[in-house]
Amino acid sequence: MVPGSRSEPLSQLEVLVVDCQATAAAPRGHLLEIGWARVSTTVTYPHACLIALPDGEQIPPAVSRITGISEHMMRAAVDRQLAWRALCDQAASLTQQPAPTVIHFARFEQPFLRTLAAGVFPLDVVCTRDIARRLLPNLPRCSLRALAGYFGRAVGALRRSADHVEATAFVWHELVRLLKTKGVSTWSGLHDWLGAPVEPTRSRRRVWPMPRDVRLSLPHASGIYRMLRTDGSVLYVGKAASLHHRVNSYFRKQNGVPERLLEMLSQARALSFDVTPSPLEAALLEPDEIKRHRSPYNVALTIQDRALWFTSPDLSARSPEPSPHCPLGPFASTVTLDRFGAFSRAQRAALASGSRGPDDGTYTAGYDRQCATHPELSRVDLSEHAKLLRLGTRLWREGRRDRDVDEDDPNETGRGLTVWTPEFVQVSLEWLALRAALARRRAIWLTRLFDSIVVWREPGDSCARLIVIENGEFVLSRTVDADATPTIPPGYRRPVAARREAFTLGSFDRLRVLTTELKRLIAAGAPVALRLGVGPALDESRLASALWWV
Repeated sequence: MVPGSRSEPLSQLEVLVVDCQATAAAPRGHLLEIGWARVSTTVTYPHACLIALPDGEQIPPAVSRITGISEHMMRAAVDRQLAWRALCDQAASLTQQPAPTVIHFARFEQPFLRTLAAGVFPLDVVCTRDIARRLLPNLPRCSLRALAGYFGRAVGALRRSADHVEATAFVWHELVRLLKTKGVSTWSGLHDWLGAPVEPTRSRRRVWPMPRDVRLSLPHASGIYRMLRTDGSVLYVGKAASLHHRVNSYFRKQNGVPERLLEMLSQARALSFDVTPSPLEAALLEPDEIKRHRSPYNVALTIQDRALWFTSPDLSARSPEPSPHCPLGPFASTVTLDRFGAFSRAQRAALASGSRGPDDGTYTAGYDRQCATHPELSRVDLSEHAKLLRLGTRLWREGRRDRDVDEDDPNETGRGLTVWTPEFVQVSLEWLALRAALARRRAIWLTRLFDSIVVWREPGDSCARLIVIENGEFVLSRTVDADATPTIPPGYRRPVAARREAFTLGSFDRLRVLTTELKRLIAAGAPVALRLGVGPALDESRLASALWWV
């Protein structure tokens, strides 16, 4: 192969784009996947292959979560030298040699690739992250996801080589356009530019891609807002009592900003919003907007495998559909149900599993302390599940709530724990009983809300608002007199079994949000009334008592 001219314009130069995934950084980690593609003015279809791990090595759980690569998938893995030879064949087919190669964050990939080469290295590597940090010194983050989003392209949630190759090629084309404005138009010129010292140009304060006048023009009104990439795709959906204050609060903080937020704000270049008559209605609109746009930075409501579950009255059995045997629900998490079931069988899986949980001896000692402490657990006229539900209810009544409880949080038990003791096992089991009993009460409460009417007045407002919930949907909202009271809900005759059969994830999330908003209004001392049927409406006092339990 005759070496090609190093003066060919970058915009026309064919390059090799490479990406690697590994179990950890070199030298400790092992290659897990390699992907590559030849790229000129367009991107050829990327090729990627899984790499067989050395004998005895497994994919760490954290790596499996972020890549989606399972041990089962690794049955199709190939020997790393076989993959390297295929990559080298592609590199050798390029006109220019050594092959001009583009990698994002090349410091991670190069040690693996040089180990594979074990001799003459056939790749002439430049790093898109290094280029971007010089071209865009004030961009908060230059990760591949942040850069691709800044230029208007989404990157998949899972870290897979084929997707990252395409994203790197996209970023490369955008950077080539910016390099041309700096007078850098050839491969050799790019190397010279990267090798030259650079004057520090980073601002002492964070500079955000979002135009300042765009965010400052937002109204002082309640509503929902959407953070957008340049292509109009939605990064994040949020709600606000004041759109102006909420959105601008993202851009005021200079220190201690979470990495994930910095990554999102590196991509956000535009905004869209909808004004709502009240903060409550903004909150109710938000979950449906998140599901509609599947915004990547709204994690909780966009998990693909979310599902509703129904259980027997004592939570001992579960089903994806309500039935005479499993009439109670809905529940959105099986984690609490599974751990509660393990607790009723005195199994260690009630707490964290594997190395995160207590050993058998410590668990047994803690479980025995639990049984000796609480009289409910010695009753012979109740099932094991019923005993634990009674315990959880009593603990709640006694105020055993030293932190917020979320029955859908699978990682609550044992979070941050380094040493398990029998005493901590007992406390964790009590917490599990409390959380299971709470999940049961919330399921009953949401079923009651399924057909209801709410009248409320936001703090400082002179008029009240009314919303009608029918079949889990918000079918009507309007302004009413300040002293208005809710009428009988139109769907009050709907049987409980029919309500449970009609539940969807959408109605479940809306009614959970409504519950949170009712708590907010009660805490603020705002006038609010809820009507669930032909009986009198629950005023602030009675509603506060009902909400205390859920």
